[in-house]
Amino acid sequence: MGIRSDEVTRVWRDLFCITDHMRDSNITISDHGLFSLTFNQLRMIKIVHQLTREAPGGITLKTLAESLSITPAAASEMVDALVRKEVLCRDHNPQDRRAVAIRLSDRCRERVAEGERNFDRQMRAFLNTLSAQARSEFLKTVSALREFIVEEEEKA
Repeated sequence: MGIRSDEVTRVWRDLFCITDHMRDSNITISDHGLFSLTFNQLRMIKIVHQLTREAPGGITLKTLAESLSITPAAASEMVDALVRKEVLCRDHNPQDRRAVAIRLSDRCRERVAEGERNFDRQMRAFLNTLSAQARSEFLKTVSALREFIVEEEEKA
């Protein structure tokens, strides 16, 4: 028996619904400034957050532009807008005054960490509802889905 199209549709709709609910559950009244951010600005914040995990002092504009597949000039304009909104910081490198280090502002970094803690709580509560076997199968399935999507994206 093949996979029915309604099953396929249900999976991606459920995944979107889950991510919408997780995102919405982490929006507080203090996040009113986030509503004025564009999709590309949110994407930049996510990339800066990911890259500065390995480079806590900040990343270069060139690295950021390459990660976003945009020109350094476009990245610079976006960074400037996010610095004005107090989401990113642009600091001079003490070893090279011409270079800048881009990082999340302290307020933004704390907000991201708070969101991650909320996601951890939600997932822990859900995983605790599952038997050990069901939890193991679920985790394997989620990993397989992530790997499949990443591989498909790399092929494109």
